[in-house]
Amino acid sequence: MSSIAVYAGCAAGTSIDIFELDLETGDLKPQDQHRTDGQVQWLATNPGSGSASGADSDVLYAAVRTDPATVATFRAGNRLDPAGTGTLAAPMAYLSTDGTGRHLLAASYNDDLVTVSGIDDGVAAGPLTSRVVPGRHAHTVVASPDNQQVYATALGDDVVVWWTFDEATGTLSDGGRVHTSAGSGPRHLRFSASGEHVYVLNEMAGTVVVYARDSSDGSLTEVQVSSSIDHRLQLVPGRVRDGSGPAPGPDAIWCAELRLTPDNRFLYTTERSSSTIAVFAVDQNTGQLSYLHAVETETQPRGMNITPDGRFLLACGEVSNALSVYRIEPDGGLRFLNSYACSEGPRCIEFS
Repeated sequence: MSSIAVYAGCAAGTSIDIFELDLETGDLKPQDQHRTDGQVQWLATNPGSGSASGADSDVLYAAVRTDPATVATFRAGNRLDPAGTGTLAAPMAYLSTDGTGRHLLAASYNDDLVTVSGIDDGVAAGPLTSRVVPGRHAHTVVASPDNQQVYATALGDDVVVWWTFDEATGTLSDGGRVHTSAGSGPRHLRFSASGEHVYVLNEMAGTVVVYARDSSDGSLTEVQVSSSIDHRLQLVPGRVRDGSGPAPGPDAIWCAELRLTPDNRFLYTTERSSSTIAVFAVDQNTGQLSYLHAVETETQPRGMNITPDGRFLLACGEVSNALSVYRIEPDGGLRFLNSYACSEGPRCIEFS
């Protein structure tokens, strides 16, 4: 594979911008722009579920803020072909699929919900199979690598929640929760490739919590808390941004995205107030983190992603309306290659 398709979900621009990334040079070429009926809140892919015959065709899902809220399904490539539209229980801040590709997981920040709904022949238009409230301001929901549990963050209540997942029926049951420090605001969550560790980024504290995961029951045990904020930035703890109190100032910690390289050697986080990306090395035996440094990036970097081959990191600036491409060096450092204009308000990046 010499190139892959890149999708930028642009909320203010009500579009999904499509690029082609050269996997040798890192060059990013605009291909197309798909207009949506409302703000694009999040994108997720479902590789290999493009047809009932199992043909190797990627599928892209977009959570779109409409009334009622919808999820749009596209056959993905260097253009997007609409395949269907389904109704969501609420506007969703996050989408993902389970390991079978038959269930769509969604989290709603404003409605404090996590839902599971069916995917039929790749199209996310199936019936709702689970609807749960993990806490205030649910933000991320993902299935474990073994598909035995589903985990979610609830930023407003400082909790990470998990349930037992029935992949046959798409139902959630039992489970448990762990609390992060008060006011920390757990936002994004990622697993190590083995599923032995879980990494949680706290939006308002700027910390990354490393948990050891017991796959038998899904329980989490905290093993490390690391700051992603360079003290020279002089940032102060942030607050929940839901209109319930005064808006945080420009020096408030406002972390957004967390990503791991496919080989699990490096971890990256974005911070929006300082427009930086923090770089960590991951200990391959313990899963613990060592902070290396931070690099400046696009203004207000809400989203980023790492190519499946682990060679490039792309970050999008919600205010700069652009995508930056970095080559990931052998030591985890990010070498800036170029910046490319996109539609207004990019929030997330996906590949196929």
